[in-house]
Amino acid sequence: MAWFATAALGLPLHLNGGGHQIRDLIHVNDIATATVRALIAPRAHNETINIGTGTPTSIRTVAELVAEQYPQTRFVETPMPPGDPLGGYATTHRMKAVLGWRPTITVKDGVARYTAWLAKTPQAIPAWLRAQSEAAAA
Repeated sequence: MAWFATAALGLPLHLNGGGHQIRDLIHVNDIATATVRALIAPRAHNETINIGTGTPTSIRTVAELVAEQYPQTRFVETPMPPGDPLGGYATTHRMKAVLGWRPTITVKDGVARYTAWLAKTPQAIPAWLRAQSEAAAA
């Protein structure tokens, strides 16, 4: 959320280590759907199932998608914090086999949905971040 609000307020997005870390990003609606499917799937009882997309997405890619929504977005490359993992992504074979399901919301669509929600719900931007934006503008 902070990144979207930061970009909406015109503040730069900080890309630690250039944003090359990899994450498996899944939309909360897909997580909810997977959870319900796991509760009712007969084969899911006593199983451990990774819920994810199985797709590696770099933090830089997400930043670029955010910038598509907020064209004034600037990036600032910062050093990689100690201990920040380079990341990974989920193995989803069991999820597909046991739940008979795969996520349907792409990262690009998720970013668009969230920015649309934030435009309708500006009060969701924390006061401390608004103050930081106002201080930067002064």
